[in-house]
Amino acid sequence: MGGNPRRIDETAVGNRYGEWFSRGLRGIGMRYVFSRRGLWVINTPYRHILNAANITAEDRVLDLGCGIGNILIALAERIGFSHPPAGVDVSPDLIRIGEREIARAAMHDRIRLQVAPATHLPFEDGSFDVVLTSHVLKHLDDEALLTSFREVVRVLRPGGRFLLWEFEKSARSALLFWSARVSGLPPAFQLRTMAEFSRALQLAGFHRVVRVDTGIFLMPPVPRVALLATR
Repeated sequence: MGGNPRRIDETAVGNRYGEWFSRGLRGIGMRYVFSRRGLWVINTPYRHILNAANITAEDRVLDLGCGIGNILIALAERIGFSHPPAGVDVSPDLIRIGEREIARAAMHDRIRLQVAPATHLPFEDGSFDVVLTSHVLKHLDDEALLTSFREVVRVLRPGGRFLLWEFEKSARSALLFWSARVSGLPPAFQLRTMAEFSRALQLAGFHRVVRVDTGIFLMPPVPRVALLATR
């Protein structure tokens, strides 16, 4: 797919993020940037992107790699869901912090989080109408990416939507590698082009894949790709 055979340990990536979010001044900064309050920093145009999925109150929603639940909290603030949206993340530490964030937002009965990898979702077939994921897929190698997409196909109902956005592989993405080297963030990652994501989605069984305009991201100011795939 990307011509890169290297393997990425999904669990190790989650553990490293858990350490960063839990310790010292870096942890405080990370918890803010990735919280509902910090969405404008790392996910600046998130409302614009989410609109592409046309999420309604009746939709059953899953956030894949939900981190500390920021996107789900933002959605639940705007939409009175009939079914509590769900979130999964491979990091137990992030899920624990996310549960605290949800309680802080007084939404403990409106959002459900649990520990699970993107490659093995603990849900029955056809459990969701919408799956979304943001800035997670770079931490999956090619084999895990395809497995994850097949899991998304499995848990979506026929006609369900999968909305994803991620850093895009391009010459302008050099800043991301530079900042990672300087800061130690993030752990192992692999960037992909729109064509590579589209090919993987089609291999996994999605029938229609369209590009979504991402708008402008504040931090880091490097290209993103957003896609809406229909099962």
